[in-house]
Amino acid sequence: MIVAELRNYAAALWALVRRHKRITLLLAVLGLLLGQWRPVQGLFAIVAIALVSAGLVWRYRDGRSLEAHEFGKWQRRNHAFIRSAWPELMIRLGLSVRSAAATSEIPAISAAKWNGYSVSLLVRFPLGMTRENITAAGPAITESFGAVSVTVGAAPGGALVVVNYADPLREPIPLGDPWHHVDLRAVPMGVQASGAPWAFRVGPHTLVAGSSGSGKGSMLWSLLIGLGPAIREGLVEVRGIDLKGGMELAMGEGLLTQYATEPEAAVILLERACSDMRERAALLAGNVREHTVSVESPHVLVVIDELAALTAYQTDRDLQRRANAALALLCSQGRAPGFTVFACLQDPRKETLPVRGLFTQTIGLRLRDALETSMVLGEGMREKGALCHQIPAALPGVAFVAPEDGGDPIRVRAAYASDDVIRYAAATYEAPRHELIRTPAPATAETDDTPPRSSRARRNRKTGEES
Repeated sequence: MIVAELRNYAAALWALVRRHKRITLLLAVLGLLLGQWRPVQGLFAIVAIALVSAGLVWRYRDGRSLEAHEFGKWQRRNHAFIRSAWPELMIRLGLSVRSAAATSEIPAISAAKWNGYSVSLLVRFPLGMTRENITAAGPAITESFGAVSVTVGAAPGGALVVVNYADPLREPIPLGDPWHHVDLRAVPMGVQASGAPWAFRVGPHTLVAGSSGSGKGSMLWSLLIGLGPAIREGLVEVRGIDLKGGMELAMGEGLLTQYATEPEAAVILLERACSDMRERAALLAGNVREHTVSVESPHVLVVIDELAALTAYQTDRDLQRRANAALALLCSQGRAPGFTVFACLQDPRKETLPVRGLFTQTIGLRLRDALETSMVLGEGMREKGALCHQIPAALPGVAFVAPEDGGDPIRVRAAYASDDVIRYAAATYEAPRHELIRTPAPATAETDDTPPRSSRARRNRKTGEES
């Protein structure tokens, strides 16, 4: 500990000397020339004490530790390597263009900024080069710099290349208290890979796809708890469907206005939502073009856990047909009158979800292969860095979000809500009313007092007698 602290202090003193090189050099020259005079020796002793004191103040002014100094050295070392290796790397990767003067031009780093274990490089492109060129070279850049990942985003006149030496989303994110005033355009759900908060927009119909254990529950509960104050005030109604017998939603049932756990009850819930949607649309028609949330006219959020159990795996073909028809109606007409669908599933194939194209906002958690990534997020998203099939199983809740406007995918991690947090939220932000949608009881046969119609008598061909 003492040795480490001495090293830390020496590093601080050396940093102070480097910062004031000219003054240090001047004092050293004066010391050599005038060091024999006693007054000068006294002056130098005072200066030495002042330097040591300044070093101590500098060392302890912000509580920096030896690890912080070592981390700074690590950043500077990697920064220097990136700067020096970049031109050669661009040439080796074929990222250069020939100018009219027959000279080669390469993408150039115009600025760099560190944020923890990530460095953001503002790269300017020569004329004739596009962002897709450097995006395709992302894996090679990652390996060359010894990083864990490289993402390429849009920037005026070039690209923002972020080199990550550690996964910024590697640690679980605790779910904080929801904001007192809920903005449906920005519900806090987690963090982005950049470190910025991730806010979810309620409005577009959203499809969440991910393998078993990928963190669909984190997505669902971070959204519902984030909407908690609005649910309690009656500004948002959540109608939940959980066809796993209530294993996911039952714990937070207090947040739900309507709730169904059986296939036929789920279809009834969807068809009621369609009926309410048409009724509200008729009231709004000719008055406004977009719904305004109020207690009298709340935003309706239909949450479905394991959607495929309703749209594909349902053995009753009539229920399956009704479910798909209701979903198609909600997803195609529900946004303007304030009805939104938020659905989760494991299998994103078109055969599993015929109305997949009507979900304009998609979230891809860990998926099985590159084809599923394209199915969920859309063509071209893999080339932009959305690699859902490469998300480790040890990172539940990590996902790529494809924005509704078709912009670059955003890597995020949804906050984790424990069972205790879900129970607390269900009790604290309980919805004003509740209704459990049940499967109707089968109709019983009514007793008929009229005698049964007599059957036609049959004659025995051997005896000739009627029986």
